[in-house]
Amino acid sequence: MERQRTISVYKGFGFVIVSAMLLYAGLRWALRRERASAKRVQEGEALLRAITDAIPDPIFLKGLDGRRLFVNPASLKTIGKPLEQVLGKTDAEIYDDPAVSAALVETDRRIMATGVGEMVEERVFGPQGFRTFLTSKAPYLNADGQVIGLIGSAHDITERKRAVDALRESEARFASMAENSPVAIYRYSDRRGGLYYSPRSMDLLGYSPEELLADPLLWSNAIHPEDRPKVDEALKATLRNQAGLDFVYRIRHASGQERWFRERATSHRQPDGELITDGVAMDITDIRRAEEEKAKLQAKLQQTQKMENLGSLAGGVAHDMNNVLGAILGLASANIQGQAVESPAYQAFQTIIRAAERGGQMVKGLLTLARQTPAEERELDMNELLQEEARLLERTTLSKIRLELDLASELRPIRGDPGALIHVFMNLCVNAVDAMPENGTLTLRTRNVDNDWIEVMVEDTGTGMPKEVLEKALDPFYTTKGVGKGTGLGLSLVYSTVRAHQGQLEIQSEPGQGTRVRMRFPACEPSAKAPAPAAEPRSESAHRALNVLVVDDDELIRSTMSPLLEVLGHRAIAVSCGEEALAKLEAGFQPDVIILDMNMPGLGGAGTLPRLRLLRPTTPVLLATGRVDQSASDLIETHPYVTLLSKPFSIAELKRHLDPLGQGQ
Repeated sequence: MERQRTISVYKGFGFVIVSAMLLYAGLRWALRRERASAKRVQEGEALLRAITDAIPDPIFLKGLDGRRLFVNPASLKTIGKPLEQVLGKTDAEIYDDPAVSAALVETDRRIMATGVGEMVEERVFGPQGFRTFLTSKAPYLNADGQVIGLIGSAHDITERKRAVDALRESEARFASMAENSPVAIYRYSDRRGGLYYSPRSMDLLGYSPEELLADPLLWSNAIHPEDRPKVDEALKATLRNQAGLDFVYRIRHASGQERWFRERATSHRQPDGELITDGVAMDITDIRRAEEEKAKLQAKLQQTQKMENLGSLAGGVAHDMNNVLGAILGLASANIQGQAVESPAYQAFQTIIRAAERGGQMVKGLLTLARQTPAEERELDMNELLQEEARLLERTTLSKIRLELDLASELRPIRGDPGALIHVFMNLCVNAVDAMPENGTLTLRTRNVDNDWIEVMVEDTGTGMPKEVLEKALDPFYTTKGVGKGTGLGLSLVYSTVRAHQGQLEIQSEPGQGTRVRMRFPACEPSAKAPAPAAEPRSESAHRALNVLVVDDDELIRSTMSPLLEVLGHRAIAVSCGEEALAKLEAGFQPDVIILDMNMPGLGGAGTLPRLRLLRPTTPVLLATGRVDQSASDLIETHPYVTLLSKPFSIAELKRHLDPLGQGQ
């Protein structure tokens, strides 16, 4: 359109110039006819010369041979040469570039041959380099109507053409960017509806740009009904304030899928009052999903940190509790000896012993929660453990509940602690039974998964859990049961035990749909079963009294060990730290056995044992600890004649360790 406007303007201007030239030619002809009016001719020529000299655009007249018969000063300025080097010269003689002159000559010949004027773009070289001109050319006729030359005028359109080319390039660049952009780009008018939608709209919405232009409501109708109010409010605020818009909402793709969009837009009002909105929209569904997954991972991390913090607390509490329970258990075990089974004293001590042992199991549970007690490493058949659990349930909690076993044949074994895993299954089954107060089905399933894992599932048809309860189910001390009916540690212990076995835990539950707990454990290759060893004949030889060096920082343990060892027929020498024990050994004391506490101030058990071994390389050592961690296991493996003695221990356990040492000596 710009080109057409330029052509029409210069057509008019060319017409004026051509008319002036025709007038000039007519006057010359009249002057030749009327020799008497020479003065008038001279005056007319001077007038025409003044007119052509004042015109800023080049004006020229060429003969049939292409030589210039007339040029105005603007022509000379454009060419960059004086009059004597232009007048009477052809284009080939004026311009050094053959391509330029050839193009000019070709146009001139065509016009003079056809007798039809033209308006053409010509590119010539001058003082300012190459310039582009819009040139109006017309044949020059004599009185008989014969073509005797060519007249023309030119207008420099170099800057205008550059602007047009830049605009065209900009439009092409925008079109390329819009077509290849990963976001949808649009322009919208409050009067005319959609003005432009980029091709990406097809991928994001499922509608082509043509469909969106034809129906302005397609985009707005795709907005999720729940998000429509906030989108409408944001749009109104943007249109009212003409401010930037940036918000997130959901849309329904033409395929029916739900996706998340982020839209940014700005509005501006035209001089006529029309409001134009330019905006972009991008699909952020994957980003939202990644954020949700990140939130889940952060929640798991927080859960892990909670468990670790609780584990540190549990470890400290367990150490002190084991010493207290050990003192109670030791004194009760010592004093029950010699009591008549039917006596009240025997029954009282028996109750104390059971209570202390139960307390020891609770402490063990806390240490399992803290993951500070490594699982017992032996090969396990999970089917056998679940069958054992099923037998226990049938004798205790099951009444109206139906129990189903769906156990995989040839289930691969795992390595782990059977006692800890039985505790896991008991917790889960008790929770399942509690969730089915009237009736229901409890299902225990196993199966092989891939090549390296087995899966255990505990499923119930109970009340299920709402989302807010499910999210906190593994939190320590969180419970939905009434006061006195739950501690909130059950599922936390389950989670910790599964983790201690390098396993994975997942809970699926919905209100009214029951609960499924899915556990995965790494499988191991089954080992060949060794034949059961033949029973050794029981020795009837007498046990001699042993000198036992007790090394423990807790006064309760030291005061308990003397009567306990006396009941077993041994003598106790108690010291409060490793440094004191080493001093006695260096002074020449020769104990038959040493009971060494693992956790003490100063050197502690880990620092005392290597020094002790230098002084007494073969003296048996019972390493006493309530926290069997990796450091304790390493000490037992590194040093010979060292045996683990778990706190709290009963008189029977102590006797089992000491009897072989005093037998036959």
